[in-house]
Amino acid sequence: MTTTEFSNTFDILYDNIASKSAPGLDLYEKSVYLTKAQLEIVKNHYLNQNKYQASFEGNEKRRIDLKELIRNYETNTLLVSNIGLSTMSKFYQLPNDLFLTIQEQVIFSSTTNTCINNKVVKVIPKTHDEYNVQIKNPFKKPDENVVWRLDYSKQNNIDNVELISKYDIQKYQLRYIKFPSPIILTSLILGDFLGMELSIDSQTNEQTSELDESIHDEIINRAVELAVRDYKESNLQNKIQTNLRDE
Repeated sequence: MTTTEFSNTFDILYDNIASKSAPGLDLYEKSVYLTKAQLEIVKNHYLNQNKYQASFEGNEKRRIDLKELIRNYETNTLLVSNIGLSTMSKFYQLPNDLFLTIQEQVIFSSTTNTCINNKVVKVIPKTHDEYNVQIKNPFKKPDENVVWRLDYSKQNNIDNVELISKYDIQKYQLRYIKFPSPIILTSLILGDFLGMELSIDSQTNEQTSELDESIHDEIINRAVELAVRDYKESNLQNKIQTNLRDE
């Protein structure tokens, strides 16, 4: 669906649902609602909160809906860091557009153990509470069959992850859902918006949704619902100005 089609369809639904006294929305305001709706839907599809109660890959439609956001990533560059929780800690850079992790694994490296060298091992996410309890249990520690992952904030402005591995790692591999780019119905640095310093997720160029067209109507429906809700709660303009990523 083009940006013009997004805009026109939004207007039709908004006019039909909102009262005649409801304020009209400009292209920037509609872009904010469409982007917010898109992000909400992606989260719900992945986190099993959609109306079909199906997980992100629970049926064919869910897979098609989000397939354009799936990316692969791998790195063999070990980040230098002295803040690891364990002598087994190893830090690796993450892609800067990472939104939700689908699957991750490592490939071990060993010059002395042929059974370990090149072995593909799953990575299991752990909370810090789980780490504190399980690291003391010799039967639950990372071994030749599993590596733990602890989330960590940026180091030197680099998104990174802490892997707890008994063995050296040759490569860290990740499949993930990227953060969806915003839907922007017109350039925010030209025309009516020239000099207003507007942006959505730090972007200003006109662009449609990255997601498959099968989900575009769902995005519009949800965007209109959000706009009408905010109008009825008398805080339409305030909601438009909120940071979308805080939701």
